[in-house]
Amino acid sequence: MPRILAALIFPAVLLFSGQALAQSQPYEVVEASKTWKVDVGGGFVRGFSATGDNSKDVNWTFWGSASYKDVVYANGLDGIGWNALKRDDFRAGVQLRPRFSAGDLEGFDNRPDLGADATFYAFKRLPGNVVVGGRVSQDVTGDDAGMTWNAQIGHQRITRVGLLQVMAYGRGGDADRLNRYFGVTADEAASSGYRQFESDGGLSALGASALLAVPIGARYGVGAFVNYEEYMGDTRNSPLLDEPHIWRAGIIGVARFNGV
Repeated sequence: MPRILAALIFPAVLLFSGQALAQSQPYEVVEASKTWKVDVGGGFVRGFSATGDNSKDVNWTFWGSASYKDVVYANGLDGIGWNALKRDDFRAGVQLRPRFSAGDLEGFDNRPDLGADATFYAFKRLPGNVVVGGRVSQDVTGDDAGMTWNAQIGHQRITRVGLLQVMAYGRGGDADRLNRYFGVTADEAASSGYRQFESDGGLSALGASALLAVPIGARYGVGAFVNYEEYMGDTRNSPLLDEPHIWRAGIIGVARFNGV
């Protein structure tokens, strides 16, 4: 039986960073500017499921992203985005992000389905190609899924093998968001056997990740990542969690198409 949706806490850094991170985060430029870019591909990922499957399963995940002048963009994790303020060392903008399903649990009638969050983000590059920033998201589908936030610090550099990025982050939300995904109401406790649980909101997780993106010729690339996350605050006490932490890992290949 699935206990919690890994996709809820799956950071965008974990997919192919060559284009996805260039869209919203101002790392030093590593490729020539193009008018438009499209990446398509996929791979195997452990610990992520957009449909709420068991977080320990290994699933095939499709990846697609596109951008126009790195101002307007879209990808599977960020949804549709716009860099309203785009400078060499700073980016701020808005996104309409997918809010992933929490998955089905026997005895639960109010689990969130796939929805959408309106998001504001801002990221600043510091000396040493270190980027700090975060985002705030609010449910806009009328599903009462509340607000969530993410803060992070990351570093990126080119190695002999490929592009290496490491990141540390924290995540949280208000009581509405955390209870929709981690809470158990009195009625749900009576029908499911889980004990009743209610969160007050706040910090829900801390984590770290590393990703290596390796180019294969001019058009192809492969990315491998590993991620560790520890649940924090009220969330750590949720009866829906099998463990107070989770490991994620995967490998994804992509093909790129771009204009001048």
